Amino acid sequence: MLFIKMNGLGNDYVFFDAEVVSEEPLKYLETNIKKLAPAISDRHFGVGGDGVVILYPSLAYDADMLMFNADGSMGKTCGNALRCVGKYLSMKYPGKTSFSVKTSADVSSVSVSDEGVTATLSKPEFAGRKNGAYFVNVGNPHAVIVTENLSDSAFSEAMELTRIYDVNTEMVKIGSDNSFTMRVWERGSGETLACGSGAAAAASAINRMGLAKFPMTARLKGGKLIIDTDSDGVVRITGAAEINYTGEIDIFQYGQIKRQLF
Repeated sequence: MLFIKMNGLGNDYVFFDAEVVSEEPLKYLETNIKKLAPAISDRHFGVGGDGVVILYPSLAYDADMLMFNADGSMGKTCGNALRCVGKYLSMKYPGKTSFSVKTSADVSSVSVSDEGVTATLSKPEFAGRKNGAYFVNVGNPHAVIVTENLSDSAFSEAMELTRIYDVNTEMVKIGSDNSFTMRVWERGSGETLACGSGAAAAASAINRMGLAKFPMTARLKGGKLIIDTDSDGVVRITGAAEINYTGEIDIFQYGQIKRQLF
């Protein structure tokens, strides 16, 4: 079964294009996704990644996208996966640079330019503050904590919000010139090098708090994202996205692998 390994600022996923894989293995993947996504995402025994994405052809849009976290749970959207999809579609359809992609949360516009790959996310919905965090939904739910301390110990404490409220958790340190440094713990995947929807949520929260203005630069472990909004308040993120490599896996073998300690 053909796969495409891609990453947006190190936030990496294993992509399957339903148009180019056979029906039987695709059906097996769909039926057993809760078991197969963790196996495929395993960085030691599998392909390795923060999750699995399946792309489908669509009559209304350029593609439909289903995204699954590394633990097999479904995510409603993913900013960096969307940007990877834009990169892939621009190579699949030479000469085209703008695409519409349907996710479980919304329809996103994705475009490819010399500045990078840009994806829109849902208009932010603010749910107030709890336990020192600002709660924001941009298609996925997030808890944003503004802090001066991004240490491992502080980050470990912040991770508890993910468990308690079933959200992605971002720790944000405000910088100068409308920039911020961020660490993120994604539900279902753990700490990742970047989170597009998390950066969008963080920028929306700190803008609402009057701590920075759009456009902003998010400094993540995997690189930089530029976050801006349009006149309707829809957030868009821009940054690098890359195709790492393509390969093939025996999806049925993944379903049968059993390991034991000797």
